[in-house]
Amino acid sequence: MQLRRSTTKKIRATLDMTPMIDVTFQLIIFFLLSSTFVIQSSVPVELSQVPEGAVTHEKKQLTITLQAGEGGPDNKGGVYVDETPIGNWQELRGILKALQERDPEALVLIRPDRAVPTERLLYVMGMANALGLVHYGVAAESPVAEALPVAEVPAVPQGPTAEGGPGGAAQGP
Repeated sequence: MQLRRSTTKKIRATLDMTPMIDVTFQLIIFFLLSSTFVIQSSVPVELSQVPEGAVTHEKKQLTITLQAGEGGPDNKGGVYVDETPIGNWQELRGILKALQERDPEALVLIRPDRAVPTERLLYVMGMANALGLVHYGVAAESPVAEALPVAEVPAVPQGPTAEGGPGGAAQGP
């Protein structure tokens, strides 16, 4: 008895998942990286500008915003903790103390308006330091490229010098 063999091969449909996994991982990495660079706040302040290469703090646990103008605990401008207005300095002290008890290594980001006096900024920093919060930073903006001063480079003279080197006219024999 002879068995018949099928001469046609069956076509198997397969779906290659590798490109879809690659695209998914790239999207995850993109969103993770782009979301850490955004500091959102609805309290409008004009931040001071700092030179290029200044350190930025991204992993903050608390943001304190100091506005210039009227209002706030000392009528010298509004004070906000994570967009919540603060009525007096004791309220801010209580929030900082609770943060220090919860996380002694917490990072506090202070966002002062450029018109806020330095003494007010130092008062808030001193309050945080007195309560045991030693990790704090001050937010600032990087300057616009066109606003950076350009240093002039002195012109280098061309040609040989009197000593026979570059920079001047050579003396003859």
